[in-house]
Amino acid sequence: MDNVTALRVVTGAGEPVRCSPTRHPDLFHAVLAGLGQCGIIVEATLRLVRAPRTVRHYLLTYDDLGTYVEDQRTLVEEDRFDYVGGQVFADARGMFRTYMMEVVAYGPPAGPEPDDAALLRGLRHDPARAQIADLDYYAFLDRIAPAVAALKESGAWTFAHPWLNLLLPGDHAAELSAPALDALTPAALGPGVIQLYPIRRDRLTSPLFRTPDDPVPYLFDVLGAVPPDDTAAVGRALATNRAAYEAAAAVGGTQYPMGCVPFDRADWRTQFGSAWPQLAAAKRTYDPHGILTPGQGIF
Repeated sequence: MDNVTALRVVTGAGEPVRCSPTRHPDLFHAVLAGLGQCGIIVEATLRLVRAPRTVRHYLLTYDDLGTYVEDQRTLVEEDRFDYVGGQVFADARGMFRTYMMEVVAYGPPAGPEPDDAALLRGLRHDPARAQIADLDYYAFLDRIAPAVAALKESGAWTFAHPWLNLLLPGDHAAELSAPALDALTPAALGPGVIQLYPIRRDRLTSPLFRTPDDPVPYLFDVLGAVPPDDTAAVGRALATNRAAYEAAAAVGGTQYPMGCVPFDRADWRTQFGSAWPQLAAAKRTYDPHGILTPGQGIF
């Protein structure tokens, strides 16, 4: 959302409005991270950057969560790579204790020719399991397409998705994610994915996008998939999500609000914190009858 420079929206009052940081800025910021409460986006203008022809793609495996988190933080603080991500996988015993960092360096014309020795300097991954490849830029961007196709083919794409999505303070990322990972089983995750990786808070400028007060918070996602008729499994996942959120919130974590953590109105006020009056004022102005996205229970 921080690459959006202008929007055209239809407000809850039915009015088409163009907005930007300097034109109706209250609406612009409320729509960018206001969870559909003030307007429907019909057009967006985005800031672009020069794209590389190819990227150097690295998959680096770790067996220790603390080391994995620390190395990720180092890379983000040093701005060493153009992309830093990571996933957690089950090991041979079914325990989620294999950590794979995914990092990418852009090649020309967006960046210099990648230097493996310089980029990997000081990292503590298992070099015997490192996977390094040069990819066409679009192949990198579209790399999850085969997995999506497989999920659709198997029918799992239409499963229920009681996802956990949290932003954790960087200093607590390992201690907060470890209990959730230890309690998780491959059966409970289903055909899903676990992500754990850092972001730079100084790159996040939208006032309604709430993050921990830490220069390098971590995104922690447990993206499970459950057959839609298994309501008991969905209920267990929601209870687990709520417990994980409460543990995170106790040390300053927030919800990344695209998942399934049961929230009431008081929780939403806590989530938005000092930005709540800004969202509430925009709601009164641009959706006075409260017709937009009532299901979340924000207002």
